[in-house]
Amino acid sequence: MKKILTIFFVMMLCANFAIAQERTITGTVTAKEDNLPLPGVTIRFKGAKGGTQTKADGKFSVKVPATVTTLEISSLGFITQERIIGKSSVWNIVMENSAQTLSDVVVVGYGTQKRGEITGSSSSVTGAAIAQKPIQSLEAGLAGRASGVQITVPSGVLNSPPVFRIRGTNSISLSSQPLFVIDGIVATSGDASNVASLTAAATNPLASINPNDIESIDIAKDAASTAIYGSRAANGVVFVTTKKGKTGVPRINYDNWVGWSSPYRLPKLLDAFQYTDYKNEAVANANSIRAGSVNIIVNGVSRLPKFALTNGPDGQPINTRWYDYAYHTGFSQNHNANISGGTENTKYYMGAGYSDQQGIYIKNSFKRLNALFNIDSKINDYLSIGGKLAYSNERNLAGINSGSNYGDAYGTSGVARTALVNAPNVSPYNNDGSFNLGATFVGPMNNVVSGNQVGFYNFAQVLSKNRENNETDHIQSNAYIQLNPFKWLSLRSVYGIDNINSDNDIFYNPVHGPGQGLNGQAFGIFRKRKNWVWTNTAQANLTTGKHNFNALLGQEQQRNTVTGYGIDRQGLADPDYNVVQAGFTLNNASSMIYGENYLLSYFGRLNYNFDGKYFLSGNLRQDEYSALGQKKGTFWGVSAGWEITKEEFWKNSSLENIFSSFKLRGSYGKVGNIGGIDDYATLTTFTSGLYGGAATSIYNAAGNTQLKWETSKKTDIGFNFGILKNRLTAEVAYYKNNIDGLIINVPQAPSAGVPTSILLNAGTMYNKGFEFSLNATPVQTAAFSWTSNFNISFNKNEITSLAPGLKEIIFATGSTSTGENVNRTAPGYSIGYLYVVKTAGVDQATGNRIFLNAAGRKVTYQHIVPTGQSNWKYLDNGTTAPAITQSADAVMYKNSSPKVYGGFDNTFRYKGFDLNVMLTYQLGFYVSYGTNAGLHDQRYWNNAVDVLNRWQKQGDITDFPRAVYGDNVSYGNTIPLDINVFKADFVKLKNLSFGYTFPKSILEKTKLNNLRVFVAGQNLAIITKYPGPDPEVASNGLNPGGQGSDRNSGPNSRTYTMGLSVSF
Repeated sequence: MKKILTIFFVMMLCANFAIAQERTITGTVTAKEDNLPLPGVTIRFKGAKGGTQTKADGKFSVKVPATVTTLEISSLGFITQERIIGKSSVWNIVMENSAQTLSDVVVVGYGTQKRGEITGSSSSVTGAAIAQKPIQSLEAGLAGRASGVQITVPSGVLNSPPVFRIRGTNSISLSSQPLFVIDGIVATSGDASNVASLTAAATNPLASINPNDIESIDIAKDAASTAIYGSRAANGVVFVTTKKGKTGVPRINYDNWVGWSSPYRLPKLLDAFQYTDYKNEAVANANSIRAGSVNIIVNGVSRLPKFALTNGPDGQPINTRWYDYAYHTGFSQNHNANISGGTENTKYYMGAGYSDQQGIYIKNSFKRLNALFNIDSKINDYLSIGGKLAYSNERNLAGINSGSNYGDAYGTSGVARTALVNAPNVSPYNNDGSFNLGATFVGPMNNVVSGNQVGFYNFAQVLSKNRENNETDHIQSNAYIQLNPFKWLSLRSVYGIDNINSDNDIFYNPVHGPGQGLNGQAFGIFRKRKNWVWTNTAQANLTTGKHNFNALLGQEQQRNTVTGYGIDRQGLADPDYNVVQAGFTLNNASSMIYGENYLLSYFGRLNYNFDGKYFLSGNLRQDEYSALGQKKGTFWGVSAGWEITKEEFWKNSSLENIFSSFKLRGSYGKVGNIGGIDDYATLTTFTSGLYGGAATSIYNAAGNTQLKWETSKKTDIGFNFGILKNRLTAEVAYYKNNIDGLIINVPQAPSAGVPTSILLNAGTMYNKGFEFSLNATPVQTAAFSWTSNFNISFNKNEITSLAPGLKEIIFATGSTSTGENVNRTAPGYSIGYLYVVKTAGVDQATGNRIFLNAAGRKVTYQHIVPTGQSNWKYLDNGTTAPAITQSADAVMYKNSSPKVYGGFDNTFRYKGFDLNVMLTYQLGFYVSYGTNAGLHDQRYWNNAVDVLNRWQKQGDITDFPRAVYGDNVSYGNTIPLDINVFKADFVKLKNLSFGYTFPKSILEKTKLNNLRVFVAGQNLAIITKYPGPDPEVASNGLNPGGQGSDRNSGPNSRTYTMGLSVSF
């Protein structure tokens, strides 16, 4: 008995000793970004088994054995921390987002995948990177943030769809924009109204998505990543995931910013005094060499045409800066609020936003009201349901054609153009305050010139009276049901819609401008786009030993319809009633719109990995598309990867201490492109009409029942690696994309008995290049951190063949002037190569422009010559020369596609302060600055100040010819010239922001969890030799064959913002 008591006593002492050595640590884990509690964070004992997880309120409590000295804190999407156990038993842990961890989940087609298992090429951007930016749509926020991605914001017109290219331009006639998949549903992108020729208000369906509601953006680039979308995958796929609910108490967030936007780098123009002196010299020069002066009679006195100053109401000469009537400083405001939360089984997110942005153009604005609701509910272990409902209303307003939208840039009436060329010695107002109006142009005042024209419309009047507005209602919704009959099998059915109603309201006043000759005009154009998609998938996950399989099988069907009508009414009865429903004397026949297409698909994917070391993946899809003659197509992609760091030979080498991951990967596959194909492109069509009262049908267009997809065969080889526990990660890739079956509108011989052209699969081209991206956290301490993201891409594009007998494709702008058509696509060159006539300066003896003909011989042009003489002469002997033309003498001059592009993003944090600096760049390309031709036109147009360096006397050395009134040839208005082509390389300070997050010690006295204030700027500086406002321009919009053209496009805006973010 005594021995038993002794043993019991010893055991009790040991137990008490052990208990004495255990410690209980409690605390709270919050996110650094918003200071909100984080549930589900794992706290592990380093070097031993055991640990815990935080609860819904972010709190935890754990008993720590005496043998444990360090705790490891980790959560998906956050940087893992290690904390040494000290004296404190109450911990407050702040977790920082990590964009570098290889365990991040990436959105892929019809599912997700761990980044470490990806064998294709993809890039990811967090939603936080584009939130709180003064943008209208998510694409604009992606500039410079992902390798292989090139974003061009075409102008300062609000809501213009950015030009979005992934690994180059992939088509001549079809779209090169990527496929957008929003929360698993293919979304509409591009111009939703499709009435660019009528309305100046740009529209972009993706503007319906509030950037603040975006959780992440994943960009798939190679065939292995995109083949699951088959016929629509050639241009890449962009997966956008909106925010979802998180387990825990309701979290309320509010964000807002206000900002001011203004134009920058506007061309310097002649003032009224310089203008009148210069134009009078040009008139005198024109008449002095004419065979007999051409005078006009003014008040009974014969004199030369003359430009003269006019005094304003203040008695001083009028000196108008027309920019002041076209542009202003636009004020914008943006507000967003959301609430999220949920239990372990049901999670929800609700967000609402209001954006009111005033553009740099007077009367150009963008307004958006939007709401988003996401819910996910786990009914039991076998059944889950959920859905999304998103609504937005966007109002895109414009007073008049800006001249910057696709289809507008080559007209003469756009604000961007008239602000440059209207005479500065006339005012938009008469001295009595009324508008200064001519018949269809601004009044000439004291100028006495042929036709009394010294400019185009008085756009101050037109802006005040006219409107070209668009209103869009957009609903995106989906609902899903998921069954899990076994742990390894899930069955999912999703039905989604993407419906857009677009209403265009256009009015031209009867007094002045485009409606003057018609006594007023109104248009009403309505379009309804309805898109539904139904997707059914079965997914299996099986693991046996070290073998891991993931298989997906699916079926999908999608239907798109477009219906609408257009009303055109002329002859306004009551000037005060200016809507299309008002009284008009002429009601033109209404036009109707209808289109429909259907896509039926079957697809599958198989992923395999062995022990997280060897990876294989395959995707297969068959599409059947109603718009094509050859409706069925099969597309596929395969890929493989090797994680070398898990090999024994690597673990036993010194490299293990350097690299935390190193994976080789490669892929190959075939995908297609149908973007932009008309629903009835393969059908032969007829135009109906009347002849002598009898119905007629006229052959309109020849169909091609053999028309099929454009096909891209993509190769991708690369490697990814991480260093220092992935504090530095990098990706290097080589790619080549061979494209065949390019759809081309091929001219036909009259003997063929068909209309002038027919669509054929006839051309080939390729894109190839290298990509490099680097993500790093060079410094990470308790008080200071520096994160850096750098990417650079090199791309080469070349056309390798066109249709038999077709040597070239000249991109037609729709302008009546051939001087506007500067893009030529031909074998051996990149798409849209700049095609111009070369020049050789100015003849020192005469001041005439020197041109080079096709043979390289110098030819001069003299605008006015005596009767019987030629305007064109050879410089070497003065004999008559054939006129220089683009068709006979132009050469393939410069590349319009950037060869190098990328971005460099840096964020610095010190305690509560944060500074972000974002640079973007594009290199190795040229832009045809067509505006430059207009800025030197020798008619009544105002000119750039550099014409003051013109040739004036024999021996002058200059690039600017003698001023001769009426000469619109020497500067390239009728012939595209090399003098208007400029190297457009640039480095731009795209974004700069500085913020402060208040410490928790201050917020504890309030009900706030987080409070951050900030100031920011966009497009603050640019380094470039390009003389125009901005080399990042696209006068031809999304059209791939017309890139590198800047014709009257208005500038982009420089924007300053300030705002705050609050969490409750």
